[in-house]
Amino acid sequence: MLRRRSFWIAAAAVAYTAFAALRASGGHGPAWLALLGLPVLLALGLRWVERPPRGEDRIEPAARRAAAVCLTGAAMLAAARSGPAGLALIALGNLGAAAAAMAALVGLARIAGLGGLLEPPPSTRRLDAAAFASLFWTVAVALPAVSAVAPERAADLDPLLVHYATSAASLGSLTVTLVAIARVRIARRLELGVADRVEAALLLTATALAVGLAAAFVGVAPPESILPVTSAVAAVCVALCTVAADAAQVSRALRGTLAVATLATPPALLAVYAVHQAPRGDLGLRGAPQSSVGVAVFGACALCALAGLAAPVLARRFAPEGARWLGAFDAATRAAMNPEPEAALEAALSALREASDAGVAGQAPPALYLLSPPERVTVDRAGYAHTEPAEVPARLIELAQIEPERVLRVEAAEAVEVRRPEVRPLLAWLAERDVGVVALVNDAEGPIGALAIPRARRASPMTLEEVSGLRAVADRLGAVIAVSAMLSGSRGREVAARREAEERAREVSRLERAVAQGAGRFRAIAALLARPARAAAYSPAARAALEQLERLGVAGGPVTLLTAPGIDAVAWGAVVHLTSPRAGGPLAIVDGAAPVPEGFAQAFAQARGAAPARDEAAAIEGSAETPSALALWRDPDSSPIEAARGGTLLVLDAQALPSEVQSYLGAALPDDVGLVVAVPQTVDALAATGQLSERLADRLGDRAVALPSLSSRAEDLRALALDHLARIGVRLRGRPFGLDLRALQAVLDHPWPGNDAEMGAVLLRAALVAKGDVIGEKDLAAIGFAPPPEPASGADSARGEARRARRRRADPRG
Repeated sequence: MLRRRSFWIAAAAVAYTAFAALRASGGHGPAWLALLGLPVLLALGLRWVERPPRGEDRIEPAARRAAAVCLTGAAMLAAARSGPAGLALIALGNLGAAAAAMAALVGLARIAGLGGLLEPPPSTRRLDAAAFASLFWTVAVALPAVSAVAPERAADLDPLLVHYATSAASLGSLTVTLVAIARVRIARRLELGVADRVEAALLLTATALAVGLAAAFVGVAPPESILPVTSAVAAVCVALCTVAADAAQVSRALRGTLAVATLATPPALLAVYAVHQAPRGDLGLRGAPQSSVGVAVFGACALCALAGLAAPVLARRFAPEGARWLGAFDAATRAAMNPEPEAALEAALSALREASDAGVAGQAPPALYLLSPPERVTVDRAGYAHTEPAEVPARLIELAQIEPERVLRVEAAEAVEVRRPEVRPLLAWLAERDVGVVALVNDAEGPIGALAIPRARRASPMTLEEVSGLRAVADRLGAVIAVSAMLSGSRGREVAARREAEERAREVSRLERAVAQGAGRFRAIAALLARPARAAAYSPAARAALEQLERLGVAGGPVTLLTAPGIDAVAWGAVVHLTSPRAGGPLAIVDGAAPVPEGFAQAFAQARGAAPARDEAAAIEGSAETPSALALWRDPDSSPIEAARGGTLLVLDAQALPSEVQSYLGAALPDDVGLVVAVPQTVDALAATGQLSERLADRLGDRAVALPSLSSRAEDLRALALDHLARIGVRLRGRPFGLDLRALQAVLDHPWPGNDAEMGAVLLRAALVAKGDVIGEKDLAAIGFAPPPEPASGADSARGEARRARRRRADPRG
């Protein structure tokens, strides 16, 4: 493929030429259009030349580069012709025409075939034609260039020499191009894809030459002006033919172009001749009104329009073999669409028989050879199928497999029989049956037969368009045969399919029950983790936080929990998970402040084949084989991301994770994993101080919820304390603990800077020293817990009033 730098070089050359034309014309005329429009057209042309192919790219890079140079040269010639006919512009225009002509010849030598038995002769890849054409253009470029740069040295030169050199170089280049194309056409006429491209290039070059000479003859423009343009147009046609993605499209476009040129060129040239000769009276129009010239031009335009309407009819006449086989292949493909397999096969073979010379001089009809069972199927003139035993050589199937479009042509095999002796027995087999081409018939599993078309009285080789049509017929017949085979054994397969479907249905039901049970277990675990957050949520702060988390959980995006010290972030993260669309999946929890994320130590020890240490994190930190944190997160066996597939990943203290892990988490988290992170500050504050990576911060966004502290949950303190004591009592003594009124008042008055963690620790210590089942103020004093003294005035009085307000909200009776 061409690099972008090549375009800028080409655009600079064209822009320089256009600027020179603009300067020579004094800033007026069409040079402005050339300066502004030609680089855009050149960009479109280069993009077409280097466009990526849909399938296998068989165009050589050298041919693409040559086509790009050819387009650049043609654009330079057009830019030079937009200004006055000065020596400098003539030199630049001739340089562009020379580049276009030589690049087209280089591309012609680099035409790639479709492969198969045939290989391109080395002689067709030589660049002697391009070198020979350069001799003509060297003089045509040097003469005006020397005259423009050093006029004193060229003072003795006749100015007409420049025009003669330009015309001679153009005609010589066109002649060399025609000879080179003819040489390639003769040497590679049997190669599919190459023959179509070369044929198109030859006819287009000949047409361009004929039109250019005729235009010069009738006086459309002087020969030194029209012939370089003709040479550049022919070169562009050759270059585009060499890099076209589909050679069959080149053939179809060629037929339309030739039809239009054949019908429209004569009236167009006649109109030009009439316009040029009318002022001199050579046409007997002396004294006639000026409208006579307009009538002549209008008549020529009308004839060209009629020629455009008649062009499709003439284009069909330009098709190979009069389009006989192309029509037959299309008809056979349509006939094979019959839903009845036997009728489709008979109709397709009948359509092929009508296009062949079957029944004339003992000509064999088209035949379908089946491999299993080995049979030969033909259709008589009445349309009835006949089947007889016949076998196809295995080598024939192998060779057809490697041929382009899986079509083996007899002329291609005859061209290589001298250097490939294994082809000779196959040629004898084909000649005995008068077969001209064999198309392989495949189904989903491989070759199942071969379609043989008689050689008949065909004079020219098959084109790629015909081969593609025959391939379409063979593919359709393969589908028909496959359908017939399926129908013959459909009953047994139907019974087996029903039995298998019943077994699969039972297996699906079992798996659905297993999935439902697994989802139920995940929900139960998450509900157990979320219980502390829902157990006592009576305060406005707690209710607001729960509602906000549930709303964000339903949305399914990442959620940030802003936590103060001691708040149980796991419970609140479990609330988000239970309300998310992934509530039936796992809830994976990672503590970013831990030395090694949970689960990593065990997985790493098992990967090393060692028994897990008692202190797994310490064991890994002290090992010489300690993997990096990022490697552990990427490990599919121990990564928390993989553990959270289909569920939610809860990361505590995400700012404590290594920066590379944070970046990986922000960039590589899959769509089927929800993300909840707990951080002590806002995402923006952490990102500003460098504690949180920008990728993770961008992933989290502004979906943050500040978890309420116990100091803002006065209404919840009583229920929270009793819930803690109930669970502690059941664990320690099998029955819940109580809390007397004075102890409850102390609990309500305490500000709880350590939040959930501090309350749990205080109540546990008090339960351990308590003698009975009710914890009193003495038990709290025994562990050193005492309410702050009642303040007297000022700020302390305000804090005391706040504590009393909390006490009233917690227990209105108090």
